[in-house]
Amino acid sequence: MKSPKPINVRLTNKLLNEVDELVKRFSLTRSEIIRQALVFYLSALRSTSQSLISLPKLRLTSPSYARRGDVLLIKRTHGDIIAISCSSSGGIGEKSLDKVKVPGRLLGMCMARLAIMDLMCINAKLLGIALSLSVNPADSREITEGVKVILSKTGIDADRSLLLNAEEVIEVDQTGLGIMAIGEASEDQLKIGASKPGDKLVLVGKPCSGELALRAIEAGRAVELWEVERLLTLEIVHEVIPVDSKGVEHEALTLAYTSGRRLRFYENINADLRCSGGPATAVLLTVDPQGVGEIKKLTSKPVEVIGELT
Repeated sequence: MKSPKPINVRLTNKLLNEVDELVKRFSLTRSEIIRQALVFYLSALRSTSQSLISLPKLRLTSPSYARRGDVLLIKRTHGDIIAISCSSSGGIGEKSLDKVKVPGRLLGMCMARLAIMDLMCINAKLLGIALSLSVNPADSREITEGVKVILSKTGIDADRSLLLNAEEVIEVDQTGLGIMAIGEASEDQLKIGASKPGDKLVLVGKPCSGELALRAIEAGRAVELWEVERLLTLEIVHEVIPVDSKGVEHEALTLAYTSGRRLRFYENINADLRCSGGPATAVLLTVDPQGVGEIKKLTSKPVEVIGELT
């Protein structure tokens, strides 16, 4: 691995003051703050169709884009962030060709919970949900009711905040669902890239997928939205990310990358790093080393320290 090369960077006094504020806030060096800013900026460039050559043509009102997992972040020039999460399912439901048979209401609850959790974990405020279904309006009622059950738990109007579209022409024999949650946050509220050197990587919950995941959510064995909300209020918790179908290892690498850290998994851990978490049956946290015990007191779900960031 090639060693990093030093470069000289000239900054205005205003930018330097802002860097120094971040140095105090996150206990990092100036070099680390600037390096992380470049990592985030280059990631945003790769997420757009813009090139470095076209940058001078950008207008002040043009948004910038970044991603973390299944969440798209759209930053406006005034500092507000629009956050959009999305997910989908196919072959799960009550139709004749569905491979996993579950009630529509449960499917709606699980998928709404996943989309909302993606936003909640970055500390974005939910505004609404768009739901697209491959089934006809009559077959979509139970799924829609399940979505509304979860929406009502977030404190927003479940009827006015839900946009629904169902198949009205073609008769289908298999359930397909696409869901999108829209939220907002100010830039300084986002919990992205806040992990620190020495943070412990903590897995809360037991990842599972398919019908096992849906039944775990129904029975309250999966991590709940209210538990995530409580964890986010703790100063010892620096970041939270859902473990979905990509598994523990993928989400852990995402946390490390967005924070500009290196990741080290411990040996002889119980967690299966490649196991799918389905519709976010578990979450990963980066936690202050002194705070792991407090996490265990706040939840009845399994808690395991699986690694650390350096």
